[in-house]
Amino acid sequence: MTDLDAWLYGTRVAVIRRTKAGRLSLQYTEDAHRRWGLGARMISVQLPLLTNSPPSVVIEAWLRGLLPEGRARARLAERACVDPNDVLGFLARYGRDTAGALVLVPEGDDPGQPDRPLHDLSEQEIADQLALADMNGAADQASSLAGLETKIVLTRTATGWSMPTPKAPSTHIVKLSRPEGSRTMDLIDTEAAALELACRAGISNVQAHLQTFAGKRAIVVTRYDRVADLETATVQRLHQEDAAQMLGLNTDDPLRKFQYGGALPSLAAIATKLSDIGVALDPLLALTTLNLAIGNVDAHAKNISVLHGPEGRHQLAPAYDIAMHLHQNTGEHRFAMDVAGERDMNILGAAHLIEEALSWRISRRRAVSIVRDTLERLEAASSAIDRDRHPGVGEAAWAIVDSKIARLNDELHKSFAPPVAKSRAKARAPQARMPKGHPSGGRFSGEL
Repeated sequence: MTDLDAWLYGTRVAVIRRTKAGRLSLQYTEDAHRRWGLGARMISVQLPLLTNSPPSVVIEAWLRGLLPEGRARARLAERACVDPNDVLGFLARYGRDTAGALVLVPEGDDPGQPDRPLHDLSEQEIADQLALADMNGAADQASSLAGLETKIVLTRTATGWSMPTPKAPSTHIVKLSRPEGSRTMDLIDTEAAALELACRAGISNVQAHLQTFAGKRAIVVTRYDRVADLETATVQRLHQEDAAQMLGLNTDDPLRKFQYGGALPSLAAIATKLSDIGVALDPLLALTTLNLAIGNVDAHAKNISVLHGPEGRHQLAPAYDIAMHLHQNTGEHRFAMDVAGERDMNILGAAHLIEEALSWRISRRRAVSIVRDTLERLEAASSAIDRDRHPGVGEAAWAIVDSKIARLNDELHKSFAPPVAKSRAKARAPQARMPKGHPSGGRFSGEL
């Protein structure tokens, strides 16, 4: 029976065990209590730093949120000779490189050992790993990352790409393109374009580009929970958890991360959890506005996350794993979670965004200001972006995004027009326009 040590930001924070009765326990260490104090929510919103263990079902659900889904989990479990449902056994093998900064190792093991020198991979070696992941569900790697897309993880070095090691965890996610001729064959193209839009609008700092490795076309995406120093070949981990984990959802069933008429997950519940740890909700409203504007129907609870900093501060993670979907003619127009009780992307509008924000206890004036500002920045970003840099994104995809932004803007101005200034008020001086390609504002403005 495997017990795990949990390490976070260089501190051994907890020991996780499964009792003879089959229940999980998580006991925080004295070092964790000294560093962060009683009640701190460093591993998870669901796992506060207390003297007693959280309930087994809560621990299990949270840990399962670190595991890959479907074929990937089955393949990795087979390779490690463990049951795919043995969460501790699985993470004993693959817990050194997961989402966030938590490092999980067999009890007593050094979290940085064993290590090996970084070895630059050839394009063919990367292509072979992508092919292996496509064929078997998982590449020959020692990482655990949730999601159903065919992908591998790599570590960026000063001279190229390497397989991750315990001391140099993955810095990038590489996702294989969907099959040529399929309805969603342009998914990675629209993801790269959507991320550039989000970066230009100050809603993300996640960089992405398309690259072909020995004939295998893929998107290479920076991990927002990693900060790499190429000169020293070291990687700083930033801890995070997704909204499904924050809500205590067990997502072994992949559909559990969608709302689709259920009570959870929901944007309102996510907003409540964020408020409980002091996270401002303005970025969540901006993110929701972005998702509606670009037609990202896949904005489920595992695609919204919170960052837990080493000093105990929390903030919403940047936009990630976003794409344009409405042009693909798949018939799927349901938004992943309800916005003011509505999920049909053909119906959802500015009024729904404002009404949803009111349920989070954001004032109407503040909500209108956030949505208006976000749409203005998205409109500027859409105008400034060089679409020739995204040849795989067709005119239909861009047209839908442009029309969605315009419609949301129009609805907002018609329904929530700002008050007219009194005639005797002094006219404001015209504002200088920002240089093309650099819309002002947003949490990540200036990071492009």
